[in-house]
Amino acid sequence: MPQELSPDSKFTLSIQSLIGAGMLISSLAGMWFALQADIQEAKELPSLESLYETEYPSKPQGYNHPASFEQYKSQVGSLQENQDDIYEIIEELQDEIKELNKQITNLRIAVQ
Repeated sequence: MPQELSPDSKFTLSIQSLIGAGMLISSLAGMWFALQADIQEAKELPSLESLYETEYPSKPQGYNHPASFEQYKSQVGSLQENQDDIYEIIEELQDEIKELNKQITNLRIAVQ
């Protein structure tokens, strides 16, 4: 069971504990100043937006790209429906071509 401190109790510090406390305080102060220097350096760096605009242009001039996935989905989402409609039209045209080929063959037979 730990002893309670009272006015009559003695409190002693060894040289090892004083050196340890001094090292702890100096390391905390060193970390504080290093952190402050890193923060100041980060403030002086260019912003990411300007970095990406100058070095990595994601939007070429003259093109209107959607800004978000929702806009992309709304603009491109109907492409599948349009493609399905085009395939139906192609199938109808292929059937019509087959019928016309049959008529041509029948006309050739009738003419001979």
